[in-house]
Amino acid sequence: MVTLAVLFGLLSMSGYAVSNVSAQPLARKFGNAQLIFLRGLTVITLLAVASVYDLNRLHDLHYVFYALLLGAFGYLPALAFTHGIKISRVGIVSPIASCSPLVAVLLSFFILETPISMLRWFAVALIVVANIGASVNPKSLKGSKLVSLAGGVPYALLAAAGWGVFYFALVYPTRALGPWLSAFLAELGVTAAAGVHLLVGRQRIPYDQAFSPKVIGNGVAIVIGTVAFTVGVSKFNVGIVAALSNSVALLSLLLAAYFFREKLNRLEAVAALLMIVGVVLLSIPSA
Repeated sequence: MVTLAVLFGLLSMSGYAVSNVSAQPLARKFGNAQLIFLRGLTVITLLAVASVYDLNRLHDLHYVFYALLLGAFGYLPALAFTHGIKISRVGIVSPIASCSPLVAVLLSFFILETPISMLRWFAVALIVVANIGASVNPKSLKGSKLVSLAGGVPYALLAAAGWGVFYFALVYPTRALGPWLSAFLAELGVTAAAGVHLLVGRQRIPYDQAFSPKVIGNGVAIVIGTVAFTVGVSKFNVGIVAALSNSVALLSLLLAAYFFREKLNRLEAVAALLMIVGVVLLSIPSA
């Protein structure tokens, strides 16, 4: 059970990491809300098809509306993150935003009473420290622009807090509606919120770009991340899946370094090593 929880967590992490990195050039090309809406068309189409066999669960309207509203709330951290990577480095914004597992794990521990051993607490702590260490230079806080909106860090912090609450709260409709249907409804809420944002702001929606291979690819990565998370939390240890799911710092850093030639400094390399150690400890069955 622990191994499967880790596998689904890693699969979710991989999907979100690819989405995070590939979103930067798209956000700069289209705009934040436009990207979220355009890729959302791909996401909800794929999830709608996959959810056909779970349509009999739609009778539970309480959780249907819960998932839709949760998705609308989930648009806020998605918007904050997308804006952060638009104005700053993926290697800075993504690791900080990836601190969201700490919020999700804490909430699952105190509210759902999910059992978490001391070794796993240590592993989660290592992951969070690695995320922060990959983003902030402790020798030069001024240079790291911690409080500067231009640095993207405040947006990353908003994304971390919002996603932590979002992914914890997603556990409830997932267990009632199943992983596919709950993922569809949540992503439908995100896409609808983005659409309303664009309409209220009277911003142009380039519908023709929804069929762009890069936009579709970004949406497919979101589908993989979301479905792996919902399947994981519906069947296995919530704490393990939540801790791994959004801990995308290592993969995002490596992918950004490869595709955008963002060089890793010594601190980021050490943080990457800590991330690996944290994942390994989290995977130990007896932990």
